[in-house]
Amino acid sequence: MKMQQKIDDYINQIFHFKKVGEWYREGKCPQCSKKSCYTHAESPRIIKCNHQNNCGYEEHVKEICADLFKDWSNEFPKTKENPTASADAYLVEARGFDITKLKGMYTQELFNNNYKYPGQYSATVRFKIAEGVFWERLIDRPERFGDQKANIGGKITGYYWTYHEKFDDLCISKEIWLTEGIFNSIALSFNKIISAATLSTNNYPTKLLEKIKERCETLKVPTPILVWAFDNDPSGRKAAAKYHQRAIEAGWQSTAAFPVLAKESNLDWNDLHERGLLTEASDLKRYRHAGQLHVAETAFEAAQLIYNYNDQRKKNFHFTHQFKTYWFNLDNDKYEKEYDTQLQIQDSTAAAETEALKRAGKVELICEAIIKGLYFQRNAVTDESWYYFKIIDGISEPVNATFTTEQFTSKQNFTNRLLSTMKGAWWLGSDKQLQTLMLRETDKRYIKEVKTIDFIGYSKDFRAYIFNKHAVYKGKVIHINDQDFYRTGKVDVKTLSNSPVVHLNPEPFQPAWWKDFYEINKEKGLILLAWWTGSFFAEQIREKHYSYPFMEYVGQAGAGKSSLIDFFWKLSARVGAKEGINPNSSSPAAIHRSMAQVSNLPVVFIEGDRKTDQKQSKQKFDWDELKDAFNGQNIRSRGLKTSGNDTYEPPFRGAILISQNDPINASEAILSRTLHIYVDMQGHTYEKKLIANRLYGIEFSEAAKFMTHCLKQEDNILNTFFEKFGEIEKEFHLSGITHTRIALCHAQISAMIDALAAHVLKDTIDLEEICDAKRLLEEMARSRMNDLSDDHVLVKQFWEVYEYLNSLHRTANFSINHHHHNDPTIAINLNEIYKAAARNFQSLPDINDMRSLLKSSKKYKFIEMNKQVRTTSYPVDQGKGLDAEITTPRNVKCWIFSNPNQFNK
Repeated sequence: MKMQQKIDDYINQIFHFKKVGEWYREGKCPQCSKKSCYTHAESPRIIKCNHQNNCGYEEHVKEICADLFKDWSNEFPKTKENPTASADAYLVEARGFDITKLKGMYTQELFNNNYKYPGQYSATVRFKIAEGVFWERLIDRPERFGDQKANIGGKITGYYWTYHEKFDDLCISKEIWLTEGIFNSIALSFNKIISAATLSTNNYPTKLLEKIKERCETLKVPTPILVWAFDNDPSGRKAAAKYHQRAIEAGWQSTAAFPVLAKESNLDWNDLHERGLLTEASDLKRYRHAGQLHVAETAFEAAQLIYNYNDQRKKNFHFTHQFKTYWFNLDNDKYEKEYDTQLQIQDSTAAAETEALKRAGKVELICEAIIKGLYFQRNAVTDESWYYFKIIDGISEPVNATFTTEQFTSKQNFTNRLLSTMKGAWWLGSDKQLQTLMLRETDKRYIKEVKTIDFIGYSKDFRAYIFNKHAVYKGKVIHINDQDFYRTGKVDVKTLSNSPVVHLNPEPFQPAWWKDFYEINKEKGLILLAWWTGSFFAEQIREKHYSYPFMEYVGQAGAGKSSLIDFFWKLSARVGAKEGINPNSSSPAAIHRSMAQVSNLPVVFIEGDRKTDQKQSKQKFDWDELKDAFNGQNIRSRGLKTSGNDTYEPPFRGAILISQNDPINASEAILSRTLHIYVDMQGHTYEKKLIANRLYGIEFSEAAKFMTHCLKQEDNILNTFFEKFGEIEKEFHLSGITHTRIALCHAQISAMIDALAAHVLKDTIDLEEICDAKRLLEEMARSRMNDLSDDHVLVKQFWEVYEYLNSLHRTANFSINHHHHNDPTIAINLNEIYKAAARNFQSLPDINDMRSLLKSSKKYKFIEMNKQVRTTSYPVDQGKGLDAEITTPRNVKCWIFSNPNQFNK
């Protein structure tokens, strides 16, 4: 009753039903959004939409309320009075079984594998197979154990399990349905279908068949027909065909059956039992028919089965057999003539029909593979769309591929696309046959639509992290299914992007590397790790704070910057990641695509200010271009190939780290958005080199657990982050860090340190390490605020050289200031200053950098540029020399600045 109440509350929160008698009605359909869903109110099992033709939504409450069917030991703990309480609840609520019929057939046990899953335990439902041999199902959050949902103890080769206590029930039965799993066998047996479980598709039940044959000889009854009733998946279908042939060769009568429905092919016999679909003769006929088609010896035999199924007697149809696609055509006139002839020869009308069909029917090979429509997908931004098909030839691995409507509405285009996806997969049919096949495979009643994103990482729309082979939704890691998409809540979604490649490792995480990490990188390393971890949640943080800071990581060559960034890429599960993007050697399109292809992942810029003795072929990257990325705004606009004026303006969804040797040359707007960390080679020793080698040599699979763990802890990390942030930002302002943006940026990373310590590095990180990093962050914020109230370091250098050159005063006409020295402004020509500096052995920053930086000058406040000034000064005239008396006036284009020394006499 406790579980039923939870289910009732859960489905009403989603569907908002109205109770009408014994039924829930007018629930909001998640597929068509109409108030058309209904289910039984007292014992809800299946929720359906009553618009079956236009919508057809149908889902079991076990799938809707998946979160409730997870931790049975906590919900239903075992007691002395009932040592199988958890197992009982699981069998009733998760499997739909009447356990009064199963009492004594199972026990509740505990599974743990400390070698592979240290510290992880799960209750199990265990069935004894033989002495020392058992099969058990893990029932407590089995996703913790990867793909392992069950555990086998002992050697099961040849063994079986059956619900039927009297062995003679198997022997005298007309048929025995052989399933893979025990629960499937129970489901069939509960519906009066004699059944046994082989326990694995790799286990041919030798002992069972030997015992049946011996007992049948004793009882002098015919052996039962074997019905291979495995799951309708590749391994089940392969095993059914193989074991059917083996049984035939051993003298058994054999066939097959598969649990298939028109809309769903991933159900098993237990699912059908819960849906009440194992009792009607028409349902069982459909399952048998699917199995008979699979084990049919020839294509014509398969065509006969289809022709006669439910008396359809279609004259033309396509079908598949042995991984090929065929076309059946019946010459009706010839059939009528042959039928009349065969009536005179055969013993029955059925035999006459069969023989006439053989003579008048024709089977034609139309494709060297099976083509199965999976779903429809669309890129809403570019308005491009595709149908996704699975191509199977039984030799190569199945291939999933996209087809445009142009490619499958023409025989020639379809053949070309098909051959490009799988070798030897020729289309041999006509345009009409292709159209008929595609009408079926793209029928909107059976083919779903999968939502898409065009980047890798976090989607705000679906509240999920979407990667290449995994997704993370509400703290759970979801493996990509065999159709290349993920089910996140009630939405099917996938990414259209193939890069970058991110491979999560969902195994349990232990930060064994932390002590080495801190020994090498100290509090600066912790700050960088906190910023990097925060980038995994940049979109969620921007939703509340409207920003996420940039990080500037600079220092001496050889200080270890590249090694640390490579290590961070490992922690981010990013395969084959390069250190970063060089914005000066990359095209604008490449830069912006790199920024647009990820969400909640860092984008690293390297060597943006690299110096070179050669003249640059293009202007250096302007860091001010990144300003809007701070708030997650669009970074570039491009036109779309449409008939209108549509543009694509992707927002920036990641975080930016800048790594180079020198501090960035940027405006106050960029510097106030950027945290600055400088590192050098001080303290580098041989002993630390050995520690660094051990740290940075960590296996990729081990490092990749870090981000997986962080994403699974999404809610906890963000709750702690937002809770701590308000306190820290207030403390910053009270301590004198009054620049709002600087306080915001540094407080965000300080709060992320708290979240990192609480939920990722818990029990590993020391309080002293946390405090040192937080103290340094406050110093960084104070230093950045002071920097912004002063001139940029390169601007300071420029004015120091200017003042030195201006102090020389060799003649009255030497001054590089073309205004009087006591005027309120100064007028300088940059080219003259750089010439004079070179003659006097003074070093100046790059002139192109200064053209940008001088506009933010504070001591000498910028007023205007390129103003014509009349002057008699020739400070670096090549022809006259520095000591010449020159009085001829001339015009010079000058930069005008305020003169802070105008009253100094």
